[in-house]
Amino acid sequence: MNPSVSGDAADRRAAAVSLLRWLGPWTSETAVPPGIRQERVWVRAGRVPGLRGYLQGEPLARPAPWRAAEPTAALEIVRYHPPGPVRAHYLVVPGLHYLGADDPRLDRFCRVLAAAGFVVHCPMLPGHLDLLLTPSTVVDLRVSVDHVLSELPRGTKLTLFSISFGSSPALTVAAERADRIDAVITFGGYADLEASLSFCLDGVMWREGQALQLPRDPLNSPVLFLNTLPYLGLRDTEALERALREAAYRTWGRFEYKVPGARDVLLYELAEKVPRAQREWFLMAVGLRPQAAGRSSLVWLTDGLRAGREELAFARPLERLGARFTTPTVVLHGQSDDVIPWGEAPKLAQALSATARTRLFVTGLFSHTGKERLQAAQVAEELKALYGMIDALSRGGRLAPWV
Repeated sequence: MNPSVSGDAADRRAAAVSLLRWLGPWTSETAVPPGIRQERVWVRAGRVPGLRGYLQGEPLARPAPWRAAEPTAALEIVRYHPPGPVRAHYLVVPGLHYLGADDPRLDRFCRVLAAAGFVVHCPMLPGHLDLLLTPSTVVDLRVSVDHVLSELPRGTKLTLFSISFGSSPALTVAAERADRIDAVITFGGYADLEASLSFCLDGVMWREGQALQLPRDPLNSPVLFLNTLPYLGLRDTEALERALREAAYRTWGRFEYKVPGARDVLLYELAEKVPRAQREWFLMAVGLRPQAAGRSSLVWLTDGLRAGREELAFARPLERLGARFTTPTVVLHGQSDDVIPWGEAPKLAQALSATARTRLFVTGLFSHTGKERLQAAQVAEELKALYGMIDALSRGGRLAPWV
């Protein structure tokens, strides 16, 4: 028997048991593993992005095309150390959220990975903290990956775990750093940018030529329009941008605001901060009015995406990676995801499988933001998917031979 192989298998089983304990439906999603040490590493000084910067009175980053004039934002990495021996290293790529690793849900996930024996590096990406889809996020992720790799022993590889809109920059950087990235695991990622953004408004997922109506998160529409503002022909939109951001700051993560009418008073108060000429537009962007200037929100979005297609090319990595992408990838998605529809997962896996080894797991156990309750008839099938996902996670740093 080869002792190193046996030891690795034993370590992997121990990691899988830990992950099952904390990620399985039998554990409260608010329970946090003990003994994890967190540290924050500053990679670059500059403007403080996200909610922290907003509360400190920092200038807000503008949507494209004005972002080129933005000052360089601060970049930090939140690092989680396991209580015992280190098995491997994960770099977690957050989605679009103003808290990043300070979001309790993401913080808990990073701690769960660390409890399984992994050092977890989670960069606070300024673009995503600022709620913007921007090519600077790819640059900042590349800087973060290179910084982490520079501190690790030669030959050590990272596994990238991306969440939601973090899938695009993760795939891009993985293609660029293929010799140092063992694998990519995407959770809630997308293949078709336009289809994913449209889903945020109408909840329609197209699957095999059929339109499926699914639950959608109504709290996302302000940020959706924040990112398409530059392509809609509006001018002097600073106050409008601030109000759209405030709508996200004050409602995201609060499930009670998903109930129709629950956030109306708050949103009408925010509308008073917007110039009268743009107030109708704000009310449409947050879902209180079906249209603005005689056009529906979906028409506005479609026209904006069409006008900004070239500028948004960076957010469609599948169109340009092609044969350059060879990194083994595991694609995970929750069927209850109300932000990016689960139908994006098969499309993403199929596209990547043309040049890279790929595995796909779509489960009803996890939504975009947390766990879901299972029906009795689903248990066997879902547990099979859960064990597959746990096996993938437990192999962090050694995924390449398995995928």
